[in-house]
Amino acid sequence: MKIRPAKKSDKEEILSFCVDTFSWGDYIDRVWDHWFRSGRLLIAEDGGRKIGMSHLAMCPDGRGMWLEGVRVHPDYRRSMIATQLLAKMIEYGRQEGAVQASAIVDVANVASQRMMEKNGFAIVSRWAYYSAEGRPRRSRLAARLATIGELDSIWGYLRRSKIYSLSAKRYVKSWHWYTLDNQALHNFIREKRVIVAGRPVNGVAIINRHGYWDRTNILQVVYLDAASADPLRRLVSFVTNIYLDGKFEEFQLVCHDSTRLTSFIEKFTTKDEEQFLLYNKVFTAKTTLSR
Repeated sequence: MKIRPAKKSDKEEILSFCVDTFSWGDYIDRVWDHWFRSGRLLIAEDGGRKIGMSHLAMCPDGRGMWLEGVRVHPDYRRSMIATQLLAKMIEYGRQEGAVQASAIVDVANVASQRMMEKNGFAIVSRWAYYSAEGRPRRSRLAARLATIGELDSIWGYLRRSKIYSLSAKRYVKSWHWYTLDNQALHNFIREKRVIVAGRPVNGVAIINRHGYWDRTNILQVVYLDAASADPLRRLVSFVTNIYLDGKFEEFQLVCHDSTRLTSFIEKFTTKDEEQFLLYNKVFTAKTTLSR
C-alpha cells in the first residue's frame, strides 16, 4: 500500500465508497473539487485500487493543522489504513510548520475515537451541531452588532468566560475549528459578524452569513457564549431577526455542547442534531504516531 497526492482520475472510485459514512450519507462529493485544488488531498492505494483518502488543511495562524475526511474502503477497514493516513497528514503538516493538529469525531464513532486516543490525541471540547429551518417569531429584546471600540471589553469578557474555556477557545469555519484569539475577534468585528449583549458585555455570538462549500444561503452561529439566561435570550433575539430579515433558507448552530446554550433551537423546526468531540495534539520534537 502507498499514500500519494490525489489525482483527478481518483474521484469516481473514491466517491463510490464515500456514501454511507453518516446516517444521512456523506459530504465528500460536495468538497472533493475544493479539497483537490488545495493540494493536500491524499489517497491510499493498494495495487492500483483506491482504498482510502484524507485531507489536511492548515489553520490561519500557520501553527495548527486540521485533519479531516478520513475514509477507508469497507474491504480494508481494521487494517491500520486510517492510522497511516493520519500519520502522513501530520508529516505534511509539520513540514509546513504546524506544531499541533486537531480533528472532530462523532460521539458515536467509537472506532475513530480509539484511533485518535491511541495516537496521542486528547479530547479538548465537546460541541453540538443543529440544522434548522422554519419561521420563528420576531422578538424585540435588545442586543447589538459590536463596534471596534468594544474590542477590549469583548476580549476581556471572553478571557474570563467559562464557556470560552470549555469551547477550547475555538470558533468554527467550514467545519474547521480555529483559535478564537484577539486578532480573529478584531477581524470578525470589522466584518460585522460579532453580536454582543449587555453593558458591560455579558454575552457574545459570532455569525457567518454565507454558509459554506456549495451552500451559501445559510445563517450560522459559529460561536456562542452567554453569562446567564438574559444575555442568551437577547443574542438569540438578534440572531433570529437577522435570519428573518435575510430570508435565509436554513439556520445552523455550532457551539459548545451545553443545554443552556442550545435550548433556543426549539424556536425553529429542527432538521438535524449531532454531537462531536474535538481532539487536539501538541507536538514535541520526537513525537511519532503509533503504527
